[in-house]
Amino acid sequence: MRTLSAVPGVILVVLSAVACGNNARPGSADALCAASYEPRELVDSGPLYPPLPGAAEGTRGESRSTDAAAIKKVAAAACALPEPPSDLACTADMGPSYRLRFVDTRGRATTLTAGDFGCRFVEGLGTPRFDAKPLWAALAAAGLPAPHDR
Repeated sequence: MRTLSAVPGVILVVLSAVACGNNARPGSADALCAASYEPRELVDSGPLYPPLPGAAEGTRGESRSTDAAAIKKVAAAACALPEPPSDLACTADMGPSYRLRFVDTRGRATTLTAGDFGCRFVEGLGTPRFDAKPLWAALAAAGLPAPHDR
């Protein structure tokens, strides 16, 4: 019977542990959520509506802000949103969403999509977040379009 060398087996176990334990978020999301984040611009597109059969894409507006302090508050609100629990139940309705494009002083961009329906999921931070109401409040405080609290 042939035996395997212990070295390749140990290397395989170490590499498997590293790969399985790596839950790092994408680089741009890390930059957005870092305390050292230096914003240059925030582009808020929305509300965006899912296209209806036979109709063009829904209404779309776009607003921009270069107010670094306001953008930092919006980024902090997005990064502070909770991750959904495994047993979260949401309605199956559809509605508008907003696209937020953050650009930092180094030219790195992070784009988030925030839904204003169901559990109000926010995508683009590595793992989905939910309950975007604090994000809406930060956008409104920055003078950018945001859904009305329902």
